[in-house]
Amino acid sequence: MRRMRLTAAMVAAAAVSGTLALASPASADPTPAGTFRQLVGVGSDTTQDVLNALAGDTVNGKSYAETAVKAGDAGIASYDAIPSGTATTTIQTRAGGPSFLRPNGSGKGKLALSESLTGDKFPSSDGVAIKGQVDFARSSGGPSVSGTALTYVPFARDAVGVAVRGSGLDTLTVDQLHDIYANGGTSTVNGQVVHPVIPQVDSGTRKFFLAAIGLNELTVSPNIPTVQENQANAALTQDGALVPFSVGSWIAQNNGIAPDYSKTAVAAGARLASIQLPGDTGATSPVTTVNGKLTPVSGYFENATFGRDVYNVVPSRAIDPSSVFFDKALYDVFVTSGTHEAALATDTAEKVIADFGFLNESYNGSVNPAKHAKLGGLEESGIDIKAPNAPALKATPGDASLKLTWTAPTPAPALPVTDYRVTLTGSDGAVVAVKDVPATTTSYSFTGLALGTYTASVSAANLNGTGSAASWTGAVKYTSAVKATAATTAYGKTPKVAVTVTGSHGVVPSGKVTVKDGTTTLGTGTLDSSGKVTIGLSNHLKVATHTLSVSYGGSTKLNASATTAKLTITKATPSVGSTAPASVSHTGRAKVGVKVTATGTTPTGTVRVYEGSRVLATGTLSGGRVTITLPKMGRGKHTMHVYYTGSTTVNSKNGANFTIKST
Repeated sequence: MRRMRLTAAMVAAAAVSGTLALASPASADPTPAGTFRQLVGVGSDTTQDVLNALAGDTVNGKSYAETAVKAGDAGIASYDAIPSGTATTTIQTRAGGPSFLRPNGSGKGKLALSESLTGDKFPSSDGVAIKGQVDFARSSGGPSVSGTALTYVPFARDAVGVAVRGSGLDTLTVDQLHDIYANGGTSTVNGQVVHPVIPQVDSGTRKFFLAAIGLNELTVSPNIPTVQENQANAALTQDGALVPFSVGSWIAQNNGIAPDYSKTAVAAGARLASIQLPGDTGATSPVTTVNGKLTPVSGYFENATFGRDVYNVVPSRAIDPSSVFFDKALYDVFVTSGTHEAALATDTAEKVIADFGFLNESYNGSVNPAKHAKLGGLEESGIDIKAPNAPALKATPGDASLKLTWTAPTPAPALPVTDYRVTLTGSDGAVVAVKDVPATTTSYSFTGLALGTYTASVSAANLNGTGSAASWTGAVKYTSAVKATAATTAYGKTPKVAVTVTGSHGVVPSGKVTVKDGTTTLGTGTLDSSGKVTIGLSNHLKVATHTLSVSYGGSTKLNASATTAKLTITKATPSVGSTAPASVSHTGRAKVGVKVTATGTTPTGTVRVYEGSRVLATGTLSGGRVTITLPKMGRGKHTMHVYYTGSTTVNSKNGANFTIKST
């Protein structure tokens, strides 16, 4: 915006105009007493009056009911920083809720918002628990704690000026202000002994002003008296007095728009000093007069040293549409994003904001840190500020789907997990889906996915923000199913496993199938064009019933799958053959040749020669053969047979009868 320079005459006119339109202070808590609204705000008195007006309440005798900002039926309840009129030092923001001390200033407002989230006591351990009692904080400054728990949504543009009383303080430099507030009451400017005053601790204006002049709470003089911010009557009680002041508040008070806490001081000559801004050679007044009313000087408001954004501070998770804690009413009132316009950014609302001495900016309502929004942590001392560690994640691809399961982070964070953020991105890095689920949920499935490579991540969140993520990267395909059968097979014969693999979505499977017995691979095969294959296994599998695992390795379109099949291996059935002489002398000994055969194996073991039930002789097979010498036999015919006793792999069996005549 164009910087405006004021002549001495203009400055004088501005000072004179500051004596106009004075009014008595009046409380603007939600009225009538006992009124409760959905969106509760507390904190800075710099923006309390304009927020009171936007809430539709009566401010300085004027009702703003017709221009009240709402989201649906949700209205704003803005509570003053300090009591005035008939108000009390405590407030009750919910029906049946606790009464607690008014949060006075930006710092206390942000503390109250933080403790409304954590459930801790406000403003100290001697206070009361205020969980769920505050929805936003008015703040004239940015965050004091790093983190992401709170979003500082720009509301309007303000500036900090210096309200002065005394002839020598019309124009001041940053260096002069630095020395005045560093030294306390020992400075003289243009022959005028100065008496610096500063707003109360926790005031956003105090913090901003000290930073602007190069000081902080450790370097500012401890001897400087403090007053409630933006109240010149209490601060400027003598010539030479000066106090940092919200220019927007000065304009609103002097124009009769806001309750006037500066009437007495202005009547005694109080005014806003012109400041020589860093890098300038001349001084700039924060205000000018247009049609008898004070208005902002845009060059001063836009200056990086004394111009400032003022904020509405909200829980980050409450304005995140993908969060389980998303508060649509809060979002609709405060946030401008894309085509969504904040209710506070409408023409009607901006007219009210301008009437209260602030500048409307194009970025008001932004939640983008690149466009004036800020992120900060919970403004509460003594709490752990860590976000949770990553959970332990398991991913199971399904039919064009992905199921994620996880376990809670270890060790458990000091502030407990409140929810989990589940994110799915494609191979190009584009986000496919984001889902927040409550802390009690430990699984989530994405369905109806296109084939491709994805990265899924799960991160745990607590009030401090979202922690590090556990992630998985892999392919999402269609499902396959395996069917396998195996017929009972005798030892020595080749067992076969018939396998059929089918794919969903009409995809015909291709690729390899593997058959295992435990960890031992028994065979592999490649599917034919119909998704089938028969795999022959070893003919020497142990005689037993085997539970085989049959697995399909998948393809570019299909996930791997597996099944089991029972294969029973039985003992082989042998053939027992024998050769013997037709006759033998009773003084001689006959020899019987025995041969035992079986398909696919050479039998081993013992062979016996029986005459009836009497064992005449035994022998041990070697290479499936043995020659057994019989004992001497008495004269006559002897009918005998050979009996093979079997083995671990071959069944026993009797051979055919044969006769030997002993002579």
